[in-house]
Amino acid sequence: MHRAGTLSCAALALLAGAAAAEPLIELQAILGASAVLQVDGVRRTLRVGQASPEGVRLVALDGASAKVEIEGRTQSVPLGGRAGGAIQSAETATVRIAQSDGGMYVTTGSINGKPVEFLVDTGATTVAMNDATARRLGIDYRVGERRLVETASGITESWFVTLREVSVGAIRIPNVQAGVIRGDQPSRALLGMSFLSRTRIEHEHDTLVLKRKY
Repeated sequence: MHRAGTLSCAALALLAGAAAAEPLIELQAILGASAVLQVDGVRRTLRVGQASPEGVRLVALDGASAKVEIEGRTQSVPLGGRAGGAIQSAETATVRIAQSDGGMYVTTGSINGKPVEFLVDTGATTVAMNDATARRLGIDYRVGERRLVETASGITESWFVTLREVSVGAIRIPNVQAGVIRGDQPSRALLGMSFLSRTRIEHEHDTLVLKRKY
């Protein structure tokens, strides 16, 4: 009886380990018949029927969610939502961002639950975007503090607001300051220090590793 109990405990431990190994998936965007997923912090674009190297298969899309198959189980993931492995705690949430061919770090994330592509920029004081991006994301930036800022194109208007939440992979940070700049620049939203200062930043070869501080 004692040996059987020991075997049962071992089996349960193996099952728990298998569940913990399941990839964490976030649905960032739906583009026609394709979905942009973050799988354990790595961006994957899959068409219906395709599978990622991590074993996540895109089964179907309905415009507001994606149906994915993970280790034989099918789950529905809403846009901006997550599924899969155990959700990391705020203290241990980690994101890995591979360096692009141009030497930059680009990743998908979300602002107030809406998908956006970020360029990691430690030289930017805040998360920053142009006014067209802000309007697409539904940000009422004109209620923010108006300032004049100097850009490559000269002096222009900007507005400083507080975003409800900015997320990249498993890292979700509330109440993030952002600057909205009139004009075309920056062409891609900048993931600046108002977000990055609340993470620990590490480098592993050509990969940037962000870990949630608190």
